[in-house]
Order: sequence, then structure tokens, then C-alpha cells
Amino acid sequence: MTIEEKLRAIMKATGWKQQKLAEVFSVGQSTINRWLVQGAEPRGDHRDGIDLVYRQIVESGRAEGERPIRGDQEILAALRRIEGLTNRDIDVAFAVISNALKANAGGSEQSGADDLSQPAMPRRESLPSR
Repeated sequence: MTIEEKLRAIMKATGWKQQKLAEVFSVGQSTINRWLVQGAEPRGDHRDGIDLVYRQIVESGRAEGERPIRGDQEILAALRRIEGLTNRDIDVAFAVISNALKANAGGSEQSGADDLSQPAMPRRESLPSR
């Protein structure tokens, strides 16, 4: 697979634009453009970085079949795989995710402007003094 194909696969999987790729690989956007459009070959360290990001994002998604994460155990397992999170971070993130899932499963919908409650007593408008 060519560098261009790997970069395009990363962009498709993440929704990243050339500018974001430039930030990730610590190069200018014009360099990304040369790799994508002109077929320029990146230096070894950049090529290694592209390969690594490709494996982490594109191939790992493919290996899991991109199926949704379901159930508490799968959610916890996914959170534990995130490097740098403490057990406390995992507990907090899990609680937030669980609450969001419960709220969404309860059929709660965002209220629209028409759903605003009305006061029990209609407001009286004051008349200008004469």
C-alpha cells in the first residue's frame, strides 16, 4: 500500500483534513499535499509515523470489525486500553458514559422551543405612565 493510500485511509477513517494530518505528523500542510498529490515520499521517520498511525486507526478498526461497543464490560475494557488514564479517570468516564446511555435509553429527547413551561399566572404587561 502506498503512502498516499495510507494517508487517504487515515483521513477517511478519522474525518481529518490535510491540516490535521500536518499537525499529527509535525510537518507543513504543503508537505502533506506533496505526499498526497505529487507522490512525494516522506523521510523514514515520517514514513514510520504514517505506518504507525495507519495501523492504530485503520487496521485496528478493521480487525475489530468496527462493531459497536456494548455492555459495561466492553466499555470498561475500552477505557482501560486508553494510555494515561488512572483508575479514578476510568471510573469517572464510565459513570458519565453509563448515565448518558441510561438517559438515551429512557427515550428522553431534547426539548424544543415549544416545550418550555409556561408560568401559572399570565404576566401582566405594565402600561406606560401618563
